[in-house]
Amino acid sequence: MATNGWSTNLTDFVDKASEDISQMARVIAQAMLIEVVTKSPVGRPDLWQANIQRKAKNISLADAYDANVDARNASKAGKKFKKLTQRERKDNFYVDERATGKGYIGGTFRGSHIVSIGAPDFTVTDRVDADGTATISEGTSAIQSAGLFPVIYIQTNLPYAEALENGHSTQAHSGVYGLAFIGVSEAYK
Repeated sequence: MATNGWSTNLTDFVDKASEDISQMARVIAQAMLIEVVTKSPVGRPDLWQANIQRKAKNISLADAYDANVDARNASKAGKKFKKLTQRERKDNFYVDERATGKGYIGGTFRGSHIVSIGAPDFTVTDRVDADGTATISEGTSAIQSAGLFPVIYIQTNLPYAEALENGHSTQAHSGVYGLAFIGVSEAYK
């Protein structure tokens, strides 16, 4: 039993505990940011249903032309018709044409995640970051600058983000934020 008072200054203990708790919040926020960014789908217009259907239709038309060439050559003894070349299939039957997403550059959703401290930030960013490096770097800077007992927000404000979270992507059919939260919370139990 101590008779001379506390052996450790309580203020020092509280200061150390406060910093440890704040540091743990930053570590968890960093893990969450990395999970959110890396789980974010990067749009691939060749996987979009409208483009798949358009390509299938155009390929079918080109294949029908080639089948007709075989029939015409079988019935005529003179001039022979030739099947389409790959270039003719592209130029004449548009087998690589997209129904939607022309000029689309993948990585807008991945680059849209923002980190704010203390209050949500409702900015909509159109940064394109297909590999996520710039988004993680910028978010890490914000997280590391957070003070004691930080409230850290990681969010995206793109209009289609809710649809992606609800599974409207073949690359993230179970969403992004929910899965990231589950993974990080399990890791830091």
